[in-house]
Amino acid sequence: MKYFALLPVLLLMAAGPAAGGDIEIVDPWVRAVPPASPATAAFMVIVNKGAKPITLVAATSPISREVKPMITTKTADGLMGMEFVESFPVAAGKKRILEPGADHIMLMKLKEVPKAGTSVRMTLTFESGGKREEMSFLAPVR
Repeated sequence: MKYFALLPVLLLMAAGPAAGGDIEIVDPWVRAVPPASPATAAFMVIVNKGAKPITLVAATSPISREVKPMITTKTADGLMGMEFVESFPVAAGKKRILEPGADHIMLMKLKEVPKAGTSVRMTLTFESGGKREEMSFLAPVR
């Protein structure tokens, strides 16, 4: 009988995007890398369905000793490079796309190398109006 109470929770977890209040994480994924790689990247769409701006202020994952919460890819003098930033703001009613060749989250000093076909647990911390909210989800590795 107690297992039936868990069924709606399990179905919600398997149903797709992670959601927490006004924040939705759509299509999260982590890049598969060679076995000797010290780092990988995570990508997703962060949707702010609320009336107030939110800010992604931190990210963690058990596969990484150091998660550089946010990295922005810049073009300067025709060269591509990456710059660490403290946070990613997401305006009210808008989305922030984290994708290859643009904004993304770096998972560095890997404890284990993610393999295609598996999933990586990630936790993002958002701040809005002085309040913090954590959101955990599984990101498929591809």
